[in-house]
Amino acid sequence: MFLRIEHSTSYQYSKPVEFTPHTLRLMPKGSPGLHLVKSSVTVSPQSTIRWRLNAEENIIGTATITGKSDHLLIESIMVLEQRFTNPFDFVLEERSLQLPMTYSAREIALLAPYLGVAETRVFFLKEWLDPFTRSSQETSLGEPTTLGLLLEINRSIPTRFRYSQRHEYGVQSPSETLRSGAGTCRDFACLLMEAARSLGIAARYVSGYLCASAGASAAESHTHGWCELYLPGAGWLGFDPTNGILTGAHHVPVATAAMAGEIPPVEGAYLGAAGECLRHDVRITATELHPWETP
Repeated sequence: MFLRIEHSTSYQYSKPVEFTPHTLRLMPKGSPGLHLVKSSVTVSPQSTIRWRLNAEENIIGTATITGKSDHLLIESIMVLEQRFTNPFDFVLEERSLQLPMTYSAREIALLAPYLGVAETRVFFLKEWLDPFTRSSQETSLGEPTTLGLLLEINRSIPTRFRYSQRHEYGVQSPSETLRSGAGTCRDFACLLMEAARSLGIAARYVSGYLCASAGASAAESHTHGWCELYLPGAGWLGFDPTNGILTGAHHVPVATAAMAGEIPPVEGAYLGAAGECLRHDVRITATELHPWETP
């Protein structure tokens, strides 16, 4: 399967302005089965882009933009081959089959940033999770099964909560999501992350693209946020609580972070008055290619 992703971010200003270096999170993060066939990132006005791996092994570009301009255009085009088609192709280790799950001392040291509940009002989470835990215990006739419980929680989110778009940066707390019954994809990811961490499971946020199937409307493709939970035997396993599924062939991870809302695709500023930015547009097409379009 081949995927094509086009992502353009444009700004228009009332007069020529200078720019700070812009951080670009546009290149896919390495994952099993995902192969980058070709890619290009261009910036107008002229710039120099330097790429590096950060501490979380995300591919980060820093665009140094020269001179002044009344516009800024950042365009990314990439074609990927996706060979990963079965999200359940793993075998959990015995120590991760049931809760409470155990990590080795080395794993705990490596996973420390992704453990521990940040939510201050933990009782909201406990009250919400209790019915799932009891149901899993009854089904397994004992301790909750790890994967069964996580899948049930994940599946329940799109049926119990209303999806709402919110374009500004930031993420609402899990207690706010539970109270309002609504949220964005990053809010739902944050809720599942905090729920997993309260169960002793390492969790991290993922930003990327959710590609439309071949022949589907381009309007269905967009940037997307989900989370990954670390289960011995499966490794970092992707959960998409907005859609209630494990991540699959159409999910393309770009960056991960310990907290949601920290990794936008483009991040930077201009030097000028607040009202000088007249327009900001983002256009994304992320689709599976038809067989006859295969590069």
